[in-house]
Amino acid sequence: MAVRIVTDSSANVPEEYLSRLKIVEVPAVVNFGQESYLYKKELSLEAFYERLATSERLPTTSQPLPRGFALAYQQAAAEGADEIIAVTVTSKISGTYNSAVIACEDSPVPTRVWDTLHVSMAAGWQTIAAAEMAAGGLSAQQIIEHLERIRSRVRMAFTPVNLKYLIASGRAPRLQGMIGDLLNIKPILVTEDGYLEPVARVRTQRKAQEHMVEMIAEQIGGVPCRVAVGHCNALAEAEAFAERVRAALNVNEFVLFDLGMLAALGGPGLLGLGGSPVEEWQS
Repeated sequence: MAVRIVTDSSANVPEEYLSRLKIVEVPAVVNFGQESYLYKKELSLEAFYERLATSERLPTTSQPLPRGFALAYQQAAAEGADEIIAVTVTSKISGTYNSAVIACEDSPVPTRVWDTLHVSMAAGWQTIAAAEMAAGGLSAQQIIEHLERIRSRVRMAFTPVNLKYLIASGRAPRLQGMIGDLLNIKPILVTEDGYLEPVARVRTQRKAQEHMVEMIAEQIGGVPCRVAVGHCNALAEAEAFAERVRAALNVNEFVLFDLGMLAALGGPGLLGLGGSPVEEWQS
């Protein structure tokens, strides 16, 4: 039984992995006022940042519609899939999971939906692992069983320059009403039980980065791990941060990537660090 993986663009799976592992990606929607675009298909990364810099109103993002997932399922089936697993960002702060579930009714082959309970590359590493297992011949049930363990071990942390964008987005409800206290500090947020939660506040960006590295290192331990450093249009700072990450973690595989439309939530300058321990079957 050939298994194919479908995911959404908010999982930030890099293009190289999408292509090599034949992962079908469903684009989320970016809204600038009354204008809506399918991310990466109708709005490039460069065009997104240009609009973000000049728009009078902050953009918003919307989950893919069920139709987008239905088309992805049809594509995967047409390319030989006997079963499909849709791997989505957390259902706790996005309707993407529900869209993927609804679309199962129109899927031409048996389809399951996996809730990563994470965002960005914490969801992305789960997607990549699922696609690798599928390429290795594992059944859909076997992949789901492995994903249970991977989900419990993957970690992701973010530090925005400030919380203006995130509070305006409404995606981190525990931050509502705190903007006056937090504009002058550097917060650190993690995905916890599917939600974005603030876990620390420091005074400088350097301290925030150091805290993220220490936190991920403590949670993952010294085992070999897959690591991703993400940024929102802040490549130079991300590259410098990546050097400190490599020195602190037992990096088996490394990805440096642009967080793209997450800038609509965290703002330009947002940095993220995600780690996933290498599993036994990957060694």
